[in-house]
Amino acid sequence: MPIKKNSGRQDLLVAFVDVKFSDLAPGANPAIEVPHGAVLVGGDVVVTTPFNSATSATGTVGDQGDADRYGTVDLKQAGRTALTITGHKHSVADSVLLGFAQVGSATAGALRLTLHYYVEGRAAFSQG
Repeated sequence: MPIKKNSGRQDLLVAFVDVKFSDLAPGANPAIEVPHGAVLVGGDVVVTTPFNSATSATGTVGDQGDADRYGTVDLKQAGRTALTITGHKHSVADSVLLGFAQVGSATAGALRLTLHYYVEGRAAFSQG
C-alpha cells in the first residue's frame, strides 16, 4: 500500500522577543505565545550583553509542562545557544517561558529568544 501524501504546505513561522535584564523576574516569565498544534523545529537564545550578576545567571526555555523542555542557557556568557528540539506538540495555545535565576543582582544583560515552528493541521497552499 503506497504512502498517502500530504499535499498541504505552510511557511515556517518565526517569533522572537528581545529581553533586557530588567524585564525578567525570578522564575518563569511568559515570553512568546504559540498556538494550539505548534511544534517547535528550531530556535535559539542569543545573549547579546552578558548578565553581570555576581556569581551566576541562568535562563531556561520551556513551558507549563516542563520548565526547561527546550534547554538551559548561561546568561553570563555572550553567544548563541541552540534550543533542544524535542518534537513536543503544544496541545493548547501556550506561552513559551523564559526562566530566570541568578546569584547577585544583574545591572546589565540582554538577549534575544527566537522560535521556529509550524502548526500541525494548518496549510497555506498545496503541492502534489
